Amino acid sequence: MQVRDVMSSPAITVTPQTGIQEVARLMRENQISGVPVVDAAGALVGIVTELDLIARNAPLRQPSYLTFLSAMIPLNPSEYRQYKEQALQALASNAGELMGHDDLEAATVSPNTDMDEVMRRMLNPKLTLLPVVEHGRVVGVITRTDVVRLIEKLELELLRRNQG
Repeated sequence: MQVRDVMSSPAITVTPQTGIQEVARLMRENQISGVPVVDAAGALVGIVTELDLIARNAPLRQPSYLTFLSAMIPLNPSEYRQYKEQALQALASNAGELMGHDDLEAATVSPNTDMDEVMRRMLNPKLTLLPVVEHGRVVGVITRTDVVRLIEKLELELLRRNQG
């Protein structure tokens, strides 16, 4: 079975200029865990997930500093990098500023991708949806809910075969 047989299409998408409140409203009203962010041509430029929205509103964790003369030196560079990322998320006012900048190639599939590959990828807890891209444009999404719906259907078919 391929992605085209299971995906939700058309995808609910936003642009980089879409405000945070509108992104949250779309996700809540459509009961979805994230939205692809697309440019004017429909090309994927990022993804905003529930986790991005939650992280934006979570309290910031201040890094530990060493004060030397008039300078404040972070004690842990990775802690400081995380603080900077959190601060940028907290200040985001639109989807373009909030969207994840992860490897989009690894977070997308084509309509011809095999569902076994989708399930393998979705073992990653960070991937709740995979935009489906064809000819450079987002044509749908496949979510964990889509995968669970497929599993339910397959289990029901197996049960019917075993009973009949």
